[in-house]
Amino acid sequence: MPKEPARSGPRGKTAPIGSVAESMREALQLAFGENFRRARVKAGLTQQDIEAQTGIGQAYISQVESGRLNLTLATMTLFALAVGKDVRTMLKEPAVRAKRK
Repeated sequence: MPKEPARSGPRGKTAPIGSVAESMREALQLAFGENFRRARVKAGLTQQDIEAQTGIGQAYISQVESGRLNLTLATMTLFALAVGKDVRTMLKEPAVRAKRK
């Protein structure tokens, strides 16, 4: 099996592309989840309300909000529309990330 190509990182250090991609994916999952939760709360919607609109279960929605799931673009779009937002907006880093207990 061929070795994974390396990518130059900060200060000339190299990191495998796979680890960089994994880190980016995790950051996007967390950003989407946090932005979705904030938009849902701002819209006065519960997770159950989102479940009723989308047909996606409340437990799944909870995992999305905590950044645990790698969503498809179709699912992200469904959730974004449910809270009146654009997917691109939902993927931006939140201005101030709230600390969770």
